Amino acid sequence: MTMRLLLRGLLLAVFIWMAGCAQRPVDSTDVATVGVSRPAPTMSEDALRELASLPASSADDTALAWAAEYLGLGKTEATAVLLHYLDGQVLNAPRQARRALLRAQWHLVQQQPEQAEAVLSDTNLLAILPQLDNNLRSRIGLLRADALTLRGELVASLEQRVAVDHLLDSSSQEYNHSMIWTQLMLLPINVLADAERRTDDATLSGWLELAQLYRDPLSDIDGQLKNLNDWQQRRANHPAASNMPDIIQALRQAVRERPQTVAVLLPQNGPLSAPAGAIRHGLLAAYYSALGQGHPVPAMHFLDSSQGDIVDLYNQALALGADLVIGPLDKEQAAALAAISDLPVTTLALNYIDGMAAAKRLFQFGLAPEDEARQVAEQAIAEGMTLAAVLYPQDTSGWGLRVASAFTQHFQSLGGIISTQASYADNPTAITRNLLGIGQSEARARALRRYTSMQIEFEPRRRQDIDLVFLVANPMQARQMKPALNFHYASDLPVFATSHIYAGSPAPDRDTDLNGVRFVEMPWLLDDGSELHQQSTQAWPDGHGRFEKLFAMGVDAYRLHARLMMLDSVPDSFLPGVTGQLSMDEQRVLVRRLNWAWFRKGRPQRMPVVAGSSSGDASHGRAANIIAPATR
Repeated sequence: MTMRLLLRGLLLAVFIWMAGCAQRPVDSTDVATVGVSRPAPTMSEDALRELASLPASSADDTALAWAAEYLGLGKTEATAVLLHYLDGQVLNAPRQARRALLRAQWHLVQQQPEQAEAVLSDTNLLAILPQLDNNLRSRIGLLRADALTLRGELVASLEQRVAVDHLLDSSSQEYNHSMIWTQLMLLPINVLADAERRTDDATLSGWLELAQLYRDPLSDIDGQLKNLNDWQQRRANHPAASNMPDIIQALRQAVRERPQTVAVLLPQNGPLSAPAGAIRHGLLAAYYSALGQGHPVPAMHFLDSSQGDIVDLYNQALALGADLVIGPLDKEQAAALAAISDLPVTTLALNYIDGMAAAKRLFQFGLAPEDEARQVAEQAIAEGMTLAAVLYPQDTSGWGLRVASAFTQHFQSLGGIISTQASYADNPTAITRNLLGIGQSEARARALRRYTSMQIEFEPRRRQDIDLVFLVANPMQARQMKPALNFHYASDLPVFATSHIYAGSPAPDRDTDLNGVRFVEMPWLLDDGSELHQQSTQAWPDGHGRFEKLFAMGVDAYRLHARLMMLDSVPDSFLPGVTGQLSMDEQRVLVRRLNWAWFRKGRPQRMPVVAGSSSGDASHGRAANIIAPATR
């Protein structure tokens, strides 16, 4: 489930709870008059009869109270009956506002955020706002912010929340600040930067800057805290300065409790020595970067895991005083440590343990392609694309099938349908022709010609039950498959891929055919101008070739040393790493969420903002719009 869908469910639950418990049976802040104490009749017909016997003002307040009670009980039809009754009454400004709030809440419970936002933006309601007290004005503003959130318009929602914050009491401000921070964590980092450039609201600018400082993937934990502390001093009057988000407080605690001695178990010889070398270089790059900035660093010990028993090597690490072990890289060695029920110190394995419960202090970190495939599935569903075609390579390792299966299973679990799929080895023309049903289209034309002497002009058509193509491919494979898709009338179909489609360095002459392909990629390969990049280039001028991503993994492995326990114990915490946003699942496996990019002029660029449609609004993905300059 995507974060947007999770947030939708959370907000809907809050709306129902508020509608139900805000009335006891009537909240004094919602209905200002006295005398509404009896519960609503079971049937809305009985409610209408009782209302008819009451004086007008009493009937209006009672109808508002009973409508809220019905909504809280999930009786949406009864709520609608009383809202229709209230539409026929002449109401003063506060009662008009309460009716609008109830109607908007009713739409939100029905999962209709567009209609709710329209109610709260109605010109008649806006005209009476000056006549309302702060409580009603703030409730209207917050509910409109919630509706905008559920529409996916997070920046507009943030603007609304900031605008009404000064009207709220302290407990409501706490909730509002929590929602502001949650939404800031959902927005892509480039959207945060763009929103900060555009706004002239100092408070919103402060929130946007704070989120960017926390989510900076190229800053270590000490650099982050320094920047956050500087922000707090510069913006001492900002609402967040006196009560920083919990996750920032947890970050400060993590710095105080970080390990002092780290042992790294990596092979120096054998088939894993080259990838291990790239990881080692990444660890050292992050270490010396922190040291060069005057930040505290742990004592580091590198031990060769290519020979001998891994348990004996682990004991050597303990003898050196290690309170954190990073490694091993070898899967079998990692499994051997996982089999030890009670490891004495925190251990970060640089591989995954298959089919067994890992030891309590063992954490698992790798560059799992399955994480990327699942992220692609979530993005497609978030944009209303529910029908997918899947293309994956035939390979002896089973990598292509494994990635395709991860996408297929997650896509289907989110309500998507796999319309067609195929594996390929060679002959991309034949594979894509069959995948897209071009042969069936031609067969229909031949059948028509057999039954008429008229000359029939015919242009083949691809099958129409596809919203996107999920392409599992390396760069060489993709350079063959994407032109074949275009040739067979699928140039209009969105093509999604994992990071494997990009070799790691721009090759515009060879990748022009990939223009428009959207893929997930780690920040390290999209943001190459940082000081850490420059230092790494000076130390290793030739780079790390096909192991560049493992170099980035080494950088994050070092930065995780201070955050592992925080990620394990603090809900919703994450490391904004150079390999992606890293969070912890229940099995203590680090899960990555990567940045989105696409090819333009043969070069990878960060993907533009996607305005996804709400659930149920998409028609085969056509309701989603990409906000970006035209591809050239």
